[in-house]
Amino acid sequence: MRRFMAVLILAIIVNLMLPIYSWAAENYCVQPGDTLFLIGQRFGVSSEQIQKENNMGWNTMIYPGENLVIPTGSSSSSSSSSSYIVKAGDTLFLIGQRFGIDHNEIMWANGLSDGLIYPGQALNIPNRGGGSSTNTNVSNTSIPSRGSLSWRDIELLTKVVNGEARGEPYIGQVAVAAVVLNRVKSKLFPNTVPGVIYQPWAFTALHDGQINAPLTASARDAVHAALNGWDPTGGALYYWNPVTATSSWVWTRTIITKIGSHVFAK
Repeated sequence: MRRFMAVLILAIIVNLMLPIYSWAAENYCVQPGDTLFLIGQRFGVSSEQIQKENNMGWNTMIYPGENLVIPTGSSSSSSSSSSYIVKAGDTLFLIGQRFGIDHNEIMWANGLSDGLIYPGQALNIPNRGGGSSTNTNVSNTSIPSRGSLSWRDIELLTKVVNGEARGEPYIGQVAVAAVVLNRVKSKLFPNTVPGVIYQPWAFTALHDGQINAPLTASARDAVHAALNGWDPTGGALYYWNPVTATSSWVWTRTIITKIGSHVFAK
């Protein structure tokens, strides 16, 4: 009995001497353009840790829509959030990009029901892995093969997607954003987002006022996905609703696919 009590007391002492850590895991849905390395950078863990957590062995192949378990261990003494003061021109999407987290997490951490923020507002920014958030410059977002977009370009693109495709399935919203970016890339159109969007009668949302409708989180997410390289249209330069289209010229274009209520063509 004495030997048992001695062992028990020793075990208690050892446990008290060990650092106190709280370990948790998060689920993450893979987005187009993601790699294990980039996901690891976002969550503050190594790609090897993600592979081990998901029993991937040496496999590094992931695909959009796949759900991964992300290990996020942190010391009990670490801070779980930091503070950020909103500046003129900020959006939740851009702030999320700056700190390497999804803007929906910022909304949840601050009890926001929509994306409206204002200069001078204090936001709680959830930290990754218990460490400090990474502060990166997002004044310009580099788009492969499409040049560089400013936050104003991104915001304008989001407004167009919101006005043109609100109510469409998520993939349909990504498709509209992709068409704008494809036009920026094409020699047939202006080489800037404003140049493409403000072409006369290019987008109905500019003329019926829908471009000023309250922004939705899905429109921001759709633009983010398109900026990361997802193009569900296969390179389309045009789209229209076959039920409401009044131009006969659009039907001379080569149709690629139909997503939601829109037809996409080259």
